[in-house]
Amino acid sequence: MLVDADNTLWDTDGVFARAQLSLLLAVENAVGRHSQAESRLDYVRSFDQALAEQHHLGLRYPPRLLIQALAFALQDVPQQEAVRRAWSDGTQSGVASETVSQIERAFFDMIAAHPSLLPGVVTGLRDLSVAGATTVVLTEGSRKRVMRTIDHHGLGGFIDRIFEAPKTLRMFERVKSLAGSGQTIYMIGDQLTRDIRPASEAGLKTIYIPGAFQPKWEQQAGNVATFQAETFDAASSFLLRAEEETRPSQQEGGKPTYLRVQNRT
Repeated sequence: MLVDADNTLWDTDGVFARAQLSLLLAVENAVGRHSQAESRLDYVRSFDQALAEQHHLGLRYPPRLLIQALAFALQDVPQQEAVRRAWSDGTQSGVASETVSQIERAFFDMIAAHPSLLPGVVTGLRDLSVAGATTVVLTEGSRKRVMRTIDHHGLGGFIDRIFEAPKTLRMFERVKSLAGSGQTIYMIGDQLTRDIRPASEAGLKTIYIPGAFQPKWEQQAGNVATFQAETFDAASSFLLRAEEETRPSQQEGGKPTYLRVQNRT
């Protein structure tokens, strides 16, 4: 079984939400003006997504771009133009370079906090472990960071391996080629575009657990998952039931003949 880590096993979104709101407040204080948006989180995330759509690193773009775009916007520059100016010459945002660096460092410090586990994760991982499934965490982020979070929450006994790799069709096809005769590979994740679609196209069975935050490109993506679950334990229950129904007597060495893989976004 392949499992995504961020926002599938733990609440990375909550960590980023708190950091983004703190960043917005720091920019407002630096500029001396405050947003009048009804939802402050939606406001900052609208800039976040606008920047991510243009940057080759996507949502991993440098935070200083968000700081500078917000600074322009708080001075009555329309969002599209604020994003363009942040890209072209953010030093003209009116916020001193030293202040931008301080806000950026504070943001990095906040997102380094250990995220909380999502509901049903411990129960689901335990059930899969008892059933004899092999669980692999697949992440496009830092393997070391994922390992630290797993250790922090004491999940090591449920995880067999951790892979850091881009979630592409080719990668999932390679994983499928490693499966033994009669094995079924599952991919569990929270992103339709990164976890579910490429895995489905490679022929894996997929279980989609929608995250609390869905970027607009995720909202526009079609759901091609084998199954959708609200929590991780519901996903694991579906997987185990499906295997019991399709392979009631196919056992090798006392273990079920399916491979379990898990991932973060």
